[in-house]
Amino acid sequence: MLSATLSLIRLLLLERSSIRFAVGVWLGLSFSIAVILGTVGIMDGFDETMRSALRKSQGDIYLYGRSGFFDFSEQDKKISEEAGINIISPYIQSEAFLVAKGTSKGVSVRGVENKSFSELSELDIKPQSDEVVVGSELANLLDLKPGSKVVLALAKGNRSISALPLLKRFVVSAVVTHGIYEKDLRFIYMNKNQLSELLQLEGKVNVVAFKVNSNFKDISVDEHIEMVQFRLEEIFGDSFRLIPYWYEYGHLLEAVKIQKVTIALILQIIVVVSIFNVLVFVTFLNAKKARDIFLFQALGMNQSHMTRAWLGVVCTLWFASCITSVLFVKFFGVLLANMSLFELPGSVYSVARLNLVIGTTDYLLVFFSSFVWLIFIVYFALWKIRKQPILRGLRQEFS
Repeated sequence: MLSATLSLIRLLLLERSSIRFAVGVWLGLSFSIAVILGTVGIMDGFDETMRSALRKSQGDIYLYGRSGFFDFSEQDKKISEEAGINIISPYIQSEAFLVAKGTSKGVSVRGVENKSFSELSELDIKPQSDEVVVGSELANLLDLKPGSKVVLALAKGNRSISALPLLKRFVVSAVVTHGIYEKDLRFIYMNKNQLSELLQLEGKVNVVAFKVNSNFKDISVDEHIEMVQFRLEEIFGDSFRLIPYWYEYGHLLEAVKIQKVTIALILQIIVVVSIFNVLVFVTFLNAKKARDIFLFQALGMNQSHMTRAWLGVVCTLWFASCITSVLFVKFFGVLLANMSLFELPGSVYSVARLNLVIGTTDYLLVFFSSFVWLIFIVYFALWKIRKQPILRGLRQEFS
């Protein structure tokens, strides 16, 4: 009986008009599934891009003193290492005005230790004395390149904010890209010792960035970072505040998660519409092949085997659509990565480009949901077909 069922499937599909209809239904369902996958991938890609850029710009956890600048002694470093810290990078963060080519711009200046901060951020930030590294958006705005000369207007230390600013000339040594528009537009890096001397801080800092050890299992990166954060809070006490890297954009990242689920549910409508095309396809084949179906029934094929044959046709379309949707998603990813049409305004979305990040779980959920909708809707058409008497096919055979 299996051979008879396969013969019926071949009979239903192997005809030019049926093939054309099947191809249209197949591509429509494939595109619908790919749209949902692409939407989920864009949301996950935004989340991953933001988190990666934030970790590069400020480490996994950063600490600052509630009362301003402080001494970060070797003893504090040893305590921090015991808490599961891999890299420690103390730095000075201050506000200033950058003057270049007749234009001034408010910037956030970071005085960093070249080695530790480069290891922590995985960015090539190694300013020497009288050199600065500027963000890419700031460089584009002021037309700065390596070798360009700029002037920084700095306040003279913590206790003399009201005094006249200190003007200091620097040379741009490099341009760095964090991946977040606001940080690429505002951040400037210079040598920590020089900034400490200019601001008369006597070796004090106001921010310490930490990168946690990566040797953990069974928990996510963020959960591990939170565990280390709690340990550090116990070590440093109430005089300091410890913040995870995602804190600044936490509400945005949470909103993206909610939108991902909401939009994926709404886009199920597209899949349902495509599945109605499958329903029309089944109805079309049943009417067109009524005589042949009657012959199979007359030769002993019961309704159960007929239903299996129809389900075989439907499942074949679904499986082919799932495979093709993956190809569509790959195509969408190439477009997002290379076409200027899909470049986002960084001032609005914080990132200029998105990439598709789709996990195995996302694929399985989208494929499974489309399959459930398909079986649920097509079942009623098959139920109606099963209720048709065999004499109806006999009348069509001799009409």
